[in-house]
Amino acid sequence: MSHLSTQEIIQHLADLTGALTSETDHVRLLDRIILGCMNLTNADGGTLYTLDESSDNDLNIAILHNRSLGIHGKPSNFPTIEIYNSRQQASKLVAVQTFVSKQTINIPDAYSCTQYDFSGTRNFDKQLNYRSKSFLCVPLNDHENVTIGVLQLINAMDEDGAIIEFDQTHKELVQSLASLAATVLTKRRLINAQRELFESFIKLIGRAIDHKSPVTGKHCEQVPEIAMLLADAVNDAERGHFSDTQLTDQELYELRIAAWLHDCGKITTPEYIIDKATKLHTMFDRIELISSRFKIYQQHLQLSFLQQRAHLTTHDAEEQQQQLDNQLTKLSDDLSFLRMANTGKEFMSDEDQNRVKAIGEIRWEDEDGIHNLLSEDEVSNLCINRGTLTEDERQVMRDHIKVTIDMLESLKYPRQLSQVPEIACNHHEHMNGGGYPRGLTGDQLSLRARIMCIADVFEALTSPDRPYKKGMLLSKAMNILGRMVEDGQLDPKLFELFVTSGTYRQYAKNHMSPRQIDQFEISELPGLNLA
Repeated sequence: MSHLSTQEIIQHLADLTGALTSETDHVRLLDRIILGCMNLTNADGGTLYTLDESSDNDLNIAILHNRSLGIHGKPSNFPTIEIYNSRQQASKLVAVQTFVSKQTINIPDAYSCTQYDFSGTRNFDKQLNYRSKSFLCVPLNDHENVTIGVLQLINAMDEDGAIIEFDQTHKELVQSLASLAATVLTKRRLINAQRELFESFIKLIGRAIDHKSPVTGKHCEQVPEIAMLLADAVNDAERGHFSDTQLTDQELYELRIAAWLHDCGKITTPEYIIDKATKLHTMFDRIELISSRFKIYQQHLQLSFLQQRAHLTTHDAEEQQQQLDNQLTKLSDDLSFLRMANTGKEFMSDEDQNRVKAIGEIRWEDEDGIHNLLSEDEVSNLCINRGTLTEDERQVMRDHIKVTIDMLESLKYPRQLSQVPEIACNHHEHMNGGGYPRGLTGDQLSLRARIMCIADVFEALTSPDRPYKKGMLLSKAMNILGRMVEDGQLDPKLFELFVTSGTYRQYAKNHMSPRQIDQFEISELPGLNLA
């Protein structure tokens, strides 16, 4: 019989049942169930074995208690228990036999029992001067009657402290609580499985974009890392603006999910725009087409000279030859200039743009008609001021955020992920209201959205795999961030933390090429107030 009164048993069960709804930490809840089983049976020890999901052939010790030995928790040196050996024979350990048979096993005295292997128990007892005598092992079966663990109690005691056998009442009580423990484990595994599926689906979208464009795939993967490093810096701040700010684990998780999804709309952006490595790139780089046109024009000039030379004096012929040579040299120089202009820079001067337009005015006539050295579209593309995209193409690229908004706002989120759209969809907004697509100001952006703004820009600047540029030096990227702060685009407090916490350099060491990581004085960065 149990040493507790009926009223005490009811109270214990009521407390544990109530804990199912009030306790949010499943490990603490399982711990309370094990201790509850020990209290109800007056057992000296209790162990929870759980199936290792990665192998499906090992039992792990999840929780271990022994009052006499002062053990509470899970000793790090306890090995896992193999269920089946290479010949598919189940271990004779009582916990394994309980797991395999799905039946409760009650052993009055382990030392007189020959049905199960207690050699390990005897060694344990010898080392710690202990006596493991009575055992009660109960399987934990889920809602599909799949065994997912074992609850084991050791040494039931009477009121005088003598070790006794676990009786029928003990067995029924522990089996009831084992059902609670199985419910907790099953709930946790289902939640984990759903979370893993959800995260896998998110990463699948990132990999789909990666498959479509290797350029943006790395971006989707690495922006979350920058965002989480900066969020950790917020939590670790001991002084300054963020010393009283603490993002919860759930808020951090929500940020990570949003960071993975922030560019999901790019899945609809045409590849020729995402991957536009040069100004003239469409299905191919049209600079080679222009090069062929230059050769045709040069041949036209040479042919025209040869046709005229028979009618020229020697002096005039020499003069014309010199003019032709100069013209051919200039055309070669012009083609080299166009190749350079085609690559796209941070800035193209008015002088260079005027030179492109002047080359575009060159035309010649032959039996096939009038030909231009450059088409209007080629002139327009070659005169792009920054980067490789025209304004129309840039707008198509910007429209990915509208698609992202449509995609993310159409989803039904659980309460703990309800802010994902706000965090993910505002990474192109500016503190001064000059961003897009909504033109929000800093006070309309959450802290996590402002973290995303910095993470998005920093990754784009430093990425070594953009088609239109090599990854820039760390010092240059940080200076650009600083100027964006000065221009009112990025959060100055977050930028200060980004710098002073060393977050930027921590990321650089992990993801930037060594040639990019140069040394510079942070005190000289624009937009930084270290006073």
